[in-house]
Amino acid sequence: MKYRFEQCLQRGKIVRIPVDHELVAKELREAEQDLAAAEHSLAEENIKWAIIQGYYAEFHALRALVFSGGYREKSHSCLRYAVETLYVDEGLLPASVLEDFNFAMRTREGADYGCVYSEADARDVVASASVVVDQMGDCSIEARNDGKGSTLLGIHRTRATFVG
Repeated sequence: MKYRFEQCLQRGKIVRIPVDHELVAKELREAEQDLAAAEHSLAEENIKWAIIQGYYAEFHALRALVFSGGYREKSHSCLRYAVETLYVDEGLLPASVLEDFNFAMRTREGADYGCVYSEADARDVVASASVVVDQMGDCSIEARNDGKGSTLLGIHRTRATFVG
């Protein structure tokens, strides 16, 4: 959805930033902490919090990826459009990552704002968060110039492969 990504850029909901490896690492640490909290909440049958924490684990993992590409989002939906345009549409991530994030986002909104949630949904969100966090943690991001004034980002799997 390049159009929506461009809209987010125009509205200032996505901005260019210098790549900051410390910021990327901080987001990945946050993702790992949220995932651990989600797994603990699920084990304790605290279903609503497991969903919320699982969503934020995915959010921070994908945010690290967008930061590594030299962008910062200022809305949750614009994070989705950035991941879609920069990584899924370019064939660098499978569409399943985005589908899982969308499901987690809708489920978190239902739990947070509508008090509607289930154990099955919590298990799905936490499981998908585990996959996303593991995959982002197993990637190294390489930026290189394409010779035409654009930066290409390569995602290299260091231990795992994407499940799609």
